[in-house]
Amino acid sequence: MDSAHPIPQNVTSFQFHLVGDMTLKQFIYLAIGAGTAYLLFVFLTPIYPLVAWPLLIISTCLGVAFAFLPIASRPLDYWMGAYFRAIYSPTKRVWKKNGKEFKSEPTFNNRLMTYFTSLQSKPSINIAPLPPIPQIIPKSPPVLPSSELPSKDDLAKTVDLARQAQNLQFKIIQSERAISQIKSNPQTGDINQVMTNLNTFVSQASEVRQQLDQVGGKPEIQPIATRVKVVIPPKLKQTQLALTTFPNVINGIIKDKPSLPDGNLGASLEGVVAVIYDKEGLPVRALKTNKLGQFSGSTPLPNGTYTLELEKDGFSFDVLQIELSGEVLSPLLITPK
Repeated sequence: MDSAHPIPQNVTSFQFHLVGDMTLKQFIYLAIGAGTAYLLFVFLTPIYPLVAWPLLIISTCLGVAFAFLPIASRPLDYWMGAYFRAIYSPTKRVWKKNGKEFKSEPTFNNRLMTYFTSLQSKPSINIAPLPPIPQIIPKSPPVLPSSELPSKDDLAKTVDLARQAQNLQFKIIQSERAISQIKSNPQTGDINQVMTNLNTFVSQASEVRQQLDQVGGKPEIQPIATRVKVVIPPKLKQTQLALTTFPNVINGIIKDKPSLPDGNLGASLEGVVAVIYDKEGLPVRALKTNKLGQFSGSTPLPNGTYTLELEKDGFSFDVLQIELSGEVLSPLLITPK
């Protein structure tokens, strides 16, 4: 069996042990406390017992504490010495000149006056005080008659429909973000599923908006940011192949920039995501171009003004504004910037 490694001992200082682990220093502290208590018992107890007994007990306890009661692994005499050193050590330092003399420079002593003389006086500008702003007391709004105020049921239904419209708008925004994240992925199954969900949310939002119009309120939808509007030619050449025969169906062809100086357009762009917004900024259609660069809606849109945004990695497109008036639209020929 291997023997245990010996415990390191204190080799810098040696302490004499009298009985067991009691050192000479501990014995001296214990003897001083016990001796003082004995002297108090012999000489002071017969005369002043009420004073002698507390002093006798305190002396005995101090002797035992100094001998056998360390604090933070240090004896009480160490803490007593540290206390008196902290109390009586000097804490205030006084600087005394060493007797060396330095030459004084007149320019250094007069540096403040030199700075003031270098400043040029600037003419003060008199500014006439502005006239006080007149107080404008706003007129109180006219009180509506009680017959025009909506009922509690109408207000509750309006709030419920507005909450549904906000939830649908949030889902539509999430679908648009998902489309922008996976539009570069060659797997078309994911983006087709997202676009299907987007069309479902758009149709539900249209139904909620119609119900709000019937109740008399409109959903509080934040307007979209200001977009660049590009004027679209009214019609293209008659030789252009029609992609749809239904009115108010936005369709078009997206091709790359002309790569040759002859002016012919480049190759068709596949996988371009086309999102159609209404005048309130709500997406109403989400389309995607095929291998021929063509996109077309499946159902007609109501008459009004719409905005068309196109997205594809590596390309930048203008934002188009389209006015629908119940006519069959010719295919739009769109090229990137």
